[in-house]
Amino acid sequence: MRGRLLKARLHVLSPIHIGCDDVYEPSHFVIDKKNNILINFDPLNFIKLLSPQEKQEITKISMGETVESILKIYEFISEKLALIKGIKKSINVDISSDLSMHYGKVLNPNNKNNRDKINNEINNFVINRTAFNPNNNLPYIPGSSLKGSFRTGYLNLISKNGTNNNFLDWKKNAEKIGEADKKGAEKFEKKNKQLEENLLGGRFDSDPFSMVKVSDFIPVENVKTRILYAVIKNKKMPNPKKAPRGPSQILEIIDEGSIFEGVININNPEYGQKIKKPIDLGNILNALNKFYKNDFKKESDEVLKKIDASLDSYNIYNNKYKGNFNRGCFVRIGRHSGAEAVTIEGVRKIKIMQKNGESPKYLEHTTRIWLASEESKPKTNKGLLPFGWAILEILE
Repeated sequence: MRGRLLKARLHVLSPIHIGCDDVYEPSHFVIDKKNNILINFDPLNFIKLLSPQEKQEITKISMGETVESILKIYEFISEKLALIKGIKKSINVDISSDLSMHYGKVLNPNNKNNRDKINNEINNFVINRTAFNPNNNLPYIPGSSLKGSFRTGYLNLISKNGTNNNFLDWKKNAEKIGEADKKGAEKFEKKNKQLEENLLGGRFDSDPFSMVKVSDFIPVENVKTRILYAVIKNKKMPNPKKAPRGPSQILEIIDEGSIFEGVININNPEYGQKIKKPIDLGNILNALNKFYKNDFKKESDEVLKKIDASLDSYNIYNNKYKGNFNRGCFVRIGRHSGAEAVTIEGVRKIKIMQKNGESPKYLEHTTRIWLASEESKPKTNKGLLPFGWAILEILE
């Protein structure tokens, strides 16, 4: 017998970026520095608006095969801001003032005689798009992202129910592996799929999650994207000057307050199916709340407070959402959600890279966290937000 479709809403608590292998191409956008807006346009519509002389100019520039010619194309487009504002069906995305200045460095005339510097600026100015519908350019939440969150939460719940022998044996094996035991950690991680199969009672057609169907979640209210930096911080160091080295990332994110809707269907196993441990919606919601709610509070108390980062997401939950849902739960989805959000607590072996070519360590928890920032190199941690938090509300 089939289950019934359940309508659900996803309320975004903190910036969410879901990779889609697409970027905002610099030859397809211009930045309005005055209003801090990125305008992404159709290049064919842009060409149509050019005068014959301008068409000849851009064609001549485009024939070049050097990094200097790429820079000239960007400069040409940047000079046509007023013209581009008139192109229909363009996409306008809010950006920070720091990103506007960053783009100014890419176009800096002083770079023209330094090919390495041009290459470096262009390569570092990659704006990753979040998953979007190409028909209307609106963001959406892939069902696969939510289903992955369901699975992780559920596995964490059943691993600790009673005295699960499979989990306890795995935990003992994990404890035997030292922080520097590369061979042991890699071998252990490869076998973790076996633990999942043991906990769920099967794989492929006998995996109970084969009965869980989650649609893509489409935007319905207050949906907005903007472009921010992702910066990496040490979890126990409030001093930004001692932050880990490495370039920041530029990501389009779905902003707090955005609401999406979709459907969830948990089918009942039919006669003859091999599923030994069926699951239901109540178990999943219970699992998600126990695992992610605890993780949400733990991150706020033990990481964000310690490094003096923003607690806005935590405060928004307490002031706006807490106690307002009869059937709701936490989820964490998208890029930079952290290794803890996609693994089973107690049997993790997370690879932690060390400085100066030292051998990596293998720990239960990460030592760094990626946070959303208005600046590529923030002088303080105030205002930095965690990625990926949302509330899933079941409407029926």
